[in-house]
Amino acid sequence: MTAGRFVRRLAAAAAVLAACLPLAACEPAGVAVGDTQDTAPAVAHNEEPRVDVLVGIIGSTHPDVAGTSDTRVIDALDRAGVKAVYVSVADTQRPVDAARQGISDMIDRRAYVIVVNSVNADGDDADAWSDALGLARSAGIPVALIDPITPPDDDTLYAAALHVDDHAANATSLAKTLADIINDRPHGRDIVVTTASGQYR
Repeated sequence: MTAGRFVRRLAAAAAVLAACLPLAACEPAGVAVGDTQDTAPAVAHNEEPRVDVLVGIIGSTHPDVAGTSDTRVIDALDRAGVKAVYVSVADTQRPVDAARQGISDMIDRRAYVIVVNSVNADGDDADAWSDALGLARSAGIPVALIDPITPPDDDTLYAAALHVDDHAANATSLAKTLADIINDRPHGRDIVVTTASGQYR
């Protein structure tokens, strides 16, 4: 083998390895994507929500019910200047199938985080929800559940469950919380958030 062929083969092998490394990092072992830090980073991060990201929102089956309003979620991100794409699953024959298609679309759009409102991973739909959320996990995209009715049993499928309470003193803004998840900052598994105007703490 000539030296030139050896160098070309070595370069090709390095390229294949480099292509595989991001794929291996997509699914951290034993934890959810976006929930891989146990301690605070040594370098302080900017606490402002990032505005150069895309947030995918999979809506509730009852989008106008108080406490699960899709509009409140969308408006809160809009006020923070965060770009969001919304997929409605209301009035669909099988909401989990619409959610799966929406998650697939968000992966294609390269969303930084996928928010799922009022997931009900119970009964006959449990496996279907696990498969749908597993698409995001395999793609390395963190998932945040908002006001889940029944979260999936596998807690590696979502980074955190967010509970909207616009009157709670300890609530953090939805945009700030999603920024923490996107940037892999330490955060709780159950977080009280607010969608109220002016609540960016």
